[in-house]
Amino acid sequence: MRSTKPQVLIIDDDELFHMAVKQVLKNHYESHSAFHTDEAKIILKKKRIDLILLDVQMRTPTEGIEFISVLREQYPEILIVMSSGNTDVDTVKTAILKGAHDYVAKDFEPDDLIHTLSKNLNHAKLKERNQQVSFELRHTHSTKHRFIGQSKTILKIKLDIEKIKKTKPNVIIHGKTGSGKEIIARQLRWTHEDGSLAPFIAVDSSTIQSSMAESLLFGHEKGAFTDAKDLRRGIFEEANGGIVYFDEIANMPLEIQSKLLRVLEEKEISRIGSNKTIPLEFQVICATNQNLFEMVSKGLFKEDLLQRLNVIPIQVPSLSERPEDIPLLLNHFLKKYDHSGKKFNVTEETLEILKLYSWPGNVRELSNLINYLTTMCESTEVQPADLPPHIRNITPSPNRDKTGKNFYEEVENFEKNFLYHAYEKSKGNISKMALEVGMDRSHLYTKLKAYQIHFPRT
Repeated sequence: MRSTKPQVLIIDDDELFHMAVKQVLKNHYESHSAFHTDEAKIILKKKRIDLILLDVQMRTPTEGIEFISVLREQYPEILIVMSSGNTDVDTVKTAILKGAHDYVAKDFEPDDLIHTLSKNLNHAKLKERNQQVSFELRHTHSTKHRFIGQSKTILKIKLDIEKIKKTKPNVIIHGKTGSGKEIIARQLRWTHEDGSLAPFIAVDSSTIQSSMAESLLFGHEKGAFTDAKDLRRGIFEEANGGIVYFDEIANMPLEIQSKLLRVLEEKEISRIGSNKTIPLEFQVICATNQNLFEMVSKGLFKEDLLQRLNVIPIQVPSLSERPEDIPLLLNHFLKKYDHSGKKFNVTEETLEILKLYSWPGNVRELSNLINYLTTMCESTEVQPADLPPHIRNITPSPNRDKTGKNFYEEVENFEKNFLYHAYEKSKGNISKMALEVGMDRSHLYTKLKAYQIHFPRT
């Protein structure tokens, strides 16, 4: 059985050095000896080594230095600490550049050697633990914030999400209440090169009151005002290197919109009570159930802010527009809310009713329904009679005609063809096209992007 002590391999052609090191390490580490690199290769194939104490000079003046490259390629997880009687700075620098982690002189003090080895091993353990935590966080994040669906529109959104994560532009997610806008926002969260999740700071736009807006957004220094008893970092500073998510951005007061615009333009903030500017890097993702273009025309939303935010628009379909996704969502919520382990099943008749229902509350309403059913149903077979009256007593939805065609799909196809022919007719002149179809220019841009019609000339 492998010792629980860390395994150290000493590679050195000096037998006295081996004896000295082993004496120092005997109570802390399990030591192994190799007198040149060829012997070390044999030991490395047989044993799992945690750290190598590697001499610079052995059979040749650079044998140890040259062996670093082999170790880094074949055993990247092993720590390398160089040892040499020659403490030449250039030698140390070369070893570190090739991949060594640290350096000790051969005339070491015992405590110094123990400190150097333990420091590097502890750092490696911490790094490994951080990577494990990062993996667990990413797994939890992806499981908790799954965007469920296989319909055509959902698959396109999933593809768009992967594209957006690569360049991290600002995004506005448009959709009705309960359609899953925040789920999409959290799907846009990326990971840093070290595997850690980028910060994600969610803000309810309607709760940002004018009196405390600057403190909330930018933070404040201790003593900046009467109640500022401690230093506080603002939303943007907390989100540095990550995402600020503004839920229902349409509810943000106009004066605060101006402050947000300034931060987006300058990418720096100053805490209240400080003259020091703090440069920041962040992505802004917003969600709205309102038509922001109409709000701009009514003077309720700043046009220049909308242009800054709406780099990439994502339109989330209502649940009634994607009834083919209902079975997948049902399975997901049944597993989520089945705390008793009964393994509920929805009958075909019940499923058909759920597909015909209009779902004014969208996915959130379906989630609440399944929570209700798993709590209240006596049987594991969910029958139409188990559904609330306002759902089970519906008449066939007008969303589908007698041939089974989906109303929204037909409308979408008509709109796409209509805009395509209008684009051809106007020869890509956006102003002319907007006048001919009676549509606002910004809204027209969004539609053309959504239908992947060749982007028109301005």
